[in-house]
Amino acid sequence: MELIGTVIRLQVQRSRLKPGPATTRVYNPEPLLEVAELEIGPRGVVGDGVLDVHHADHPDSRNVKLLNGVSLMTMSRYRAMRERYGAHLVDGIAGESLLLDTEHLDDLSGELVLEAEPGPMTFTSAVAPPCVEFSRVVIGRGAGDVGPEVIATLAALDGGARGYYLQTAGTGRVRVGARLHRGQPA
Repeated sequence: MELIGTVIRLQVQRSRLKPGPATTRVYNPEPLLEVAELEIGPRGVVGDGVLDVHHADHPDSRNVKLLNGVSLMTMSRYRAMRERYGAHLVDGIAGESLLLDTEHLDDLSGELVLEAEPGPMTFTSAVAPPCVEFSRVVIGRGAGDVGPEVIATLAALDGGARGYYLQTAGTGRVRVGARLHRGQPA
């Protein structure tokens, strides 16, 4: 198996990061909560007893057909965003469940294996598409702006630059320090 990186941050979204009507939504990272460990399963994540808003059982669930209950972002992607757009893009602001320390900007789609308790968890991954509201934050625009710069930022943040969604059939507990691999578990 190929080592991709190590988990350095775990977090849950306690509620929506972009509440309100579509035309007035503003991305607000305040509901993000860093946690010591995540319980991961097919329906999403629970961190320190808190259901993530993308967990299928959350009362205001943002989970779409069990496809986006777990998300992953890399430090290399954050470094690239900060270099291009600015220091306001702090670690975790994109709302991912797991932040991974890796030097690679490569494609993380496909089958991945994460160290967990009681044993390794296998995931399939898919690109997490960026949203208009996060794209506005990235370039410092306000609610309602969908001009050419926002559209260009949406395109720039696609293809994995905004992270990945992970799906699994298994369950497990993950802590900071867990390693993510590409390939089949031993």
